[in-house]
Amino acid sequence: MRPITEEKMAEITAFMEEKKIDLLFLADWENSRDVNLRFLSGHPMDGFLLLTPGGETILIPWDVELAKEHATVDTIITDPDSRTNFEQYVKEVLKSDSPVIGVNAMISYRWIIALKKALPALRIYDNPIEVNELFRKLRSTKTPKELAFLEKAGKIGNKVLKDIEKFAKEVPNGTENDLSFLVMKKIREYGAEDNSFPSLVANVERSHLIHCHPFAGNNQFSKPGLALIDFGALYQGYASDITVPISFGKLTAEQEKIKQTCFAAYEAAIDAIDIGVPLWKISQAAVDVIEKAGFHMPHGLGHGLGLTVHDAPGVRQKPTSEEKLKDFVELKVEEGMVFTIEPGVYVKGAGGQRLENDVMIKNGKVVVYTKSKPLEVE
Repeated sequence: MRPITEEKMAEITAFMEEKKIDLLFLADWENSRDVNLRFLSGHPMDGFLLLTPGGETILIPWDVELAKEHATVDTIITDPDSRTNFEQYVKEVLKSDSPVIGVNAMISYRWIIALKKALPALRIYDNPIEVNELFRKLRSTKTPKELAFLEKAGKIGNKVLKDIEKFAKEVPNGTENDLSFLVMKKIREYGAEDNSFPSLVANVERSHLIHCHPFAGNNQFSKPGLALIDFGALYQGYASDITVPISFGKLTAEQEKIKQTCFAAYEAAIDAIDIGVPLWKISQAAVDVIEKAGFHMPHGLGHGLGLTVHDAPGVRQKPTSEEKLKDFVELKVEEGMVFTIEPGVYVKGAGGQRLENDVMIKNGKVVVYTKSKPLEVE
């Protein structure tokens, strides 16, 4: 079953009519993922999707049986050679002598070359970013079914929180890798199909990094100081994203300030969320707390959740430069939005803390549906 509603599909076809696009061409493959194929068709992965201005959908899948099980489209091409001969199906669909094809901005250039070779008169719509932004806008609010999947991914994450706490308190010599493997195992035990991303596990020596590399190592996790784990579960293709800030033993004055500033910024952001509030103002509430304490947050406050772990909408600062303000579009909190709140404070040599939970706007209410909280281990 495809996640997109008929109303949102109508917005796409209206866009195609307005821009005089004869065909929308989406490609999702291992070297170039595009979750919009799943959004428009329900097919989980690997294939081409053709969409006409009349709303007809044609799927050229790599795995036909997988498509038959999951896809909601008008036509599934079952020819085993179709994925290496997809251009011929594009030619059959197009009626124009000089067709215009719309593509996502992130499409692999190899597919464009193949299309142009088969259709010399073809023109690619000259603003693929506009196509990309249309998809982002449509995916920025979720249907009740999508919200249910996201809540389930969050509930799985909430169960894992108890395992993380037990590990931190009862396995003093455990490594970052030990915790990462435990989380991966528990996520699957509780019904997730996978991690939504590789867990980021950092002890005091690495927690000042926004995204530590490697994601986890053979370092003792419970060294005195500030640590964190950033993880998520994937359920029916929908992601959760949770960060647990952990402190071990007695902290220095600087570490205590980092910790308390992070948590105060989180509370300020949560308090600022309400329907109709511009998203940048939620970010501003957290940034004000962090900067007043003399720190700087080197990333956005949050991001949308959905078929990707970084979906629309973004919860970040309003641009300050005149050039960037020209392209700035103010988004406000509305029904069906789902996003993270994850302020962080990081100081090399002292460590970092980030507290992250997932928020949805459901039935007119702000629901913080994941339950991460600061964890202190003596």
